[in-house]
Formats: sequence, structure tokens, C-alpha cells
Amino acid sequence: MRIIMAGAIAALLAGAAPAVSETTIVFNNFLAPNDALWTDVMKPWITEIETATEGRVKFTVPDSSLAPPPELLNSVQQGVMDGAFSMVGFVRETNPELQMPLLPMTYFGDVETSVALWRTYDQFFKGKNALKDVELLGLVSTPANSLISMDAAKPIDSLAALAGLKMWSPPGVPADALSAAGAVVSPGPAVRMHEVISGGVVDSFCCINFESLEVFGVIDYAKAATDVPGHIFAPAFAVYLRSDVWATISPEDQEKIRAVSGEALARRTAGSDDKETAARERTLAAGVTIAPASEAFVAELTAAFAPVKDAWIASVEPLGIDGKAALDFYIAEQAKVAAGN
Repeated sequence: MRIIMAGAIAALLAGAAPAVSETTIVFNNFLAPNDALWTDVMKPWITEIETATEGRVKFTVPDSSLAPPPELLNSVQQGVMDGAFSMVGFVRETNPELQMPLLPMTYFGDVETSVALWRTYDQFFKGKNALKDVELLGLVSTPANSLISMDAAKPIDSLAALAGLKMWSPPGVPADALSAAGAVVSPGPAVRMHEVISGGVVDSFCCINFESLEVFGVIDYAKAATDVPGHIFAPAFAVYLRSDVWATISPEDQEKIRAVSGEALARRTAGSDDKETAARERTLAAGVTIAPASEAFVAELTAAFAPVKDAWIASVEPLGIDGKAALDFYIAEQAKVAAGN
């Protein structure tokens, strides 16, 4: 929505400067108001934009989500709201390149992953397959997790233990990866995981970090967790504004917004790992065992997941993207970020 701040008659009589243009953005938040991604990342980013543009760009956030998570991008494109952030998994069919951060065993810290993801987008994906009718301003991840058994006597410590195991996971890439490893996956959105897990439909679950397991009320069903290097899955989110709304913002203010977005926005995730560490400690204190995967199990999973990674590399080739180079760069950049670069 665009508002012209005039005071026209008085300004003209006084010979004042031209009217100042103000853009007010209806920005959707589908998360709980106390969710860390909202309180620590998105909300401060909004405030920083308003400050950087000296109020010429303002945001209004509805009290509740204006659309379910899978429909957020389409709702922005259709004008239901002006901007949003949503899981990249929802654009799997149209934007396979954005599925890269969902690949198994590729997460090595939240700020590391988020920054490396933006750098990879900038170097390999930008200009190849843009999200339709929106301006992409950021890509961020949230903490990952691995394999969780609902039976303390049966930790998931080998491919044999995964074979035929009934497991809940998010849909898309993580479900494909776990199926490739032999699990019988019941995929679904995180908001439905309590229903599936508490109802006895599955014997295990995957991929949702400990803090979120508390939020979704399923942490009490976790009895034994297995940590896999790089984890199985980390949620990643795209942040965007509708293109016609973006066009109402002056070039000068667009540059100010870009300056606090992209990698700067990705670095706002730095506190997420600390919160996840605290949730992990609470889980341990509650008696849940958390053990690292053995070298043999890691080797088994690496082999089982290889076709999933190969399929992703093949999926982006028609877009003119060297998937292997992009994935290698993504992992290498995480190490650089961890080293302070």
C-alpha cells in the first residue's frame, strides 16, 4: 500500500520541497509471536528497515497469518499481503535450486548455514530462476536435528535400525532422504506432528530441533536421539516483498534495505544456536540420551543419501546451475563463516 505524505497546500504556499513518498508494507508472520525466528531475526530486521529509511518504509504485521504456510508466496503474488517469509520447501517444483539447504548432512551451524546460503545464492542462483513477481531479500535457516527414537531401548544407530522404521518427518527432501535410508516415512507439516506422534502412528521422528519439539509439545515422546554430522534437515526460509510494492520504494531506500538484508539478515540468526543448545541441555536433563552416530553409521547414511544429492544436482542443471560446484561452495563457505570470514 502506498501513501503520499503531502500537506500539499501549505507546502506549496511555503515553497517547500516536494512531497515525501511513504510505502507501508503489510508483512505476514505465520509463527507464534514468541518464536525465535520472529523475535530474533524477522522483527528486528523490520525495525532496522524502518530506521534506515527514516520512516519512509513502514511495516504493519497482522495479528494472525493471512494464509497457511504453503500458500504464503502465492498470497503475496496475488496481493493478499505485500511481503512474507516462507519455507523454501514449498517451492520445490518451481525453484529446485532453493532446495539445496534442505539436503541431508549439510548443516553446520545456524549463522554459518544462513550466511553460506545467501553467498551461494548470490554466486550461483541469482538471475537463473527468480521467484515470480517478488523481490527476494533474504534466505535464512533455523537449527537442525537428526534422528529421534520414541523407545529408549531402540536408538537409531544403524541403517538396519532405520529399515522399516515408522517415522514422521517434514515433507519433501527430508522425507525423500529418510525413505532412501529405508525408513517408512509419514511426512507432514510440523503443526500436525503432535497428532501423528502422540497418536502412535509412528515409532520415531526426525529433523525438528529441540526447541521446536518443546514448542510443538512432542519433546516428551523423545527417548533417544542420534546426532548425525551435518544433521538430516534444517528448515530454510525465503524472505520477499511483492515486486510492484518494491517498485514504489525509491532507489535510494531500496539500497538501504538491501544493505540490512541478504547477508546482514542471515547474520541475525547468530543467537539461534545458543537457544538450541539450551533446549538440548533441557532435553538431556529430562533423561533423553543423545549420542553421536558411529563412523560406520555415518558412512551408511552418506551412501544412502548420495542419490538424493545427485537428484538435486540433476534438477538444477536445466537452469544452467552447476549443482555440484554450488553444493561444494555452500559447505566450504560454512567453514569460512565459522572461522570468522
